[in-house]
Amino acid sequence: MINRQILTYFTSIRCICFFCVLLCCCTAYSQDSTAIKFSEEPDTLTRQRFIDRYENVFMTKVPTRHMFKFGLSQYYQAVPYPLTDDKTLNNLSLHLGYEVKFLPAFSLALSGHFPLYGVQAPFRESVQNTVMDAQLRWFVDMRRRIRKGKSANNFSGNYVALFFNMPGAFDDDPKAGIKLGFQRRFLNHGYMDFSFAIFKSVFDYHSYYGLATGLSFSTQASFGFALGDWKKSAVAPLCEILLCDEFQPQQWKIRLPEITVGYYLNRIRTGVAFERKVKASSWTINVQLDAAMNRGFNFLRYDHTVDLYDGNTVNQRTFKYAQVYSREGIVIFSVQPRYYFLQKRQRLNGKGGNGLSGWYTGLNTEYSYYKGWHGGWALAGGEFRTETNTIQAGPLAGFQLRLFRRGYLDLNTSYNFKQQLGDQKTSFGLRSNIGVGLAL
Repeated sequence: MINRQILTYFTSIRCICFFCVLLCCCTAYSQDSTAIKFSEEPDTLTRQRFIDRYENVFMTKVPTRHMFKFGLSQYYQAVPYPLTDDKTLNNLSLHLGYEVKFLPAFSLALSGHFPLYGVQAPFRESVQNTVMDAQLRWFVDMRRRIRKGKSANNFSGNYVALFFNMPGAFDDDPKAGIKLGFQRRFLNHGYMDFSFAIFKSVFDYHSYYGLATGLSFSTQASFGFALGDWKKSAVAPLCEILLCDEFQPQQWKIRLPEITVGYYLNRIRTGVAFERKVKASSWTINVQLDAAMNRGFNFLRYDHTVDLYDGNTVNQRTFKYAQVYSREGIVIFSVQPRYYFLQKRQRLNGKGGNGLSGWYTGLNTEYSYYKGWHGGWALAGGEFRTETNTIQAGPLAGFQLRLFRRGYLDLNTSYNFKQQLGDQKTSFGLRSNIGVGLAL
């Protein structure tokens, strides 16, 4: 009986195993035998270009040993003028320079700064006040950037410079000092240079009254065209790099201040503006407020005669300018309707946006308030005070460019009818404005 039960148990186990094997085989043979094939199809989307904007704009990896510069500079002036005798482009000069690299981190920069005094001033006066400048520059991070492959041996970098300048034939008073700055190549044929200078008269270095005697501090800037021994590089469209085509319905503009602080002269000029588009048109309204303060020694336009004694005879000589000490300030408020006349055509051709960049024309309307005091031995009575309210209006033409979302460049000139309130005298004249700074 027991043997029969054991035989029945093993027979059952064999049947179960047989059915399991049979089930697995049926499942395997019943699977889908469809083949799966993989293939690659070419992409039909247009290949997009990704721009290294810093490298494209400032040409950091383009080797350069020689560079000629031609442009404008806000630089040390051989003859400081008071605000009441402000020239058309008072603190601007025509800049012509040459820079050569003699070591990867060192260069020698030579330049001349020809002051722009306007059409009323004689050409000889600008020649006499041309400032000749020489600088030995050390590009502090150039070697490290070359080693890491971030830069080539060129002029785009941060520098420390020793400089010496000679202020032309007007006054034999050369200046020397040190400056901290940064210079950048700009696309294929441009450059920009901004610096902070500490300097004093060469004669004040021999003073017994201490190192601080005659010490001055000033901001200096230069920008314009550049030519050199570099190979022309292919760059993306200008506004694609600078982001100047982005739609901007409005913007605040804060002008880079011009500052001079020193023993003999303290001066600051700055400005702020707000520009807004008229709906979606090419018209804008630009409202601007400029201010300047001046305290120190200046050369005031004042015809006077001086008796000169040479030991035997007394000779009279007439001078056009008198050296005075001035305390003065001016505020200028202007409203400018502007029309960007190329914007509509550029949009139709797909070459521009609807922003605040491009050529424009319009109307300049301006009100200025000036108050000042001047004192000097050459003045009748030794001093005089003046306070004026002036209005101006005239046609305007200019060019504005938005830079990298947070910068701007605005250049314009206008020919204005000028009326001093409370006075019957009227006049016509040019007024120019160059603004570089922060855009918000």
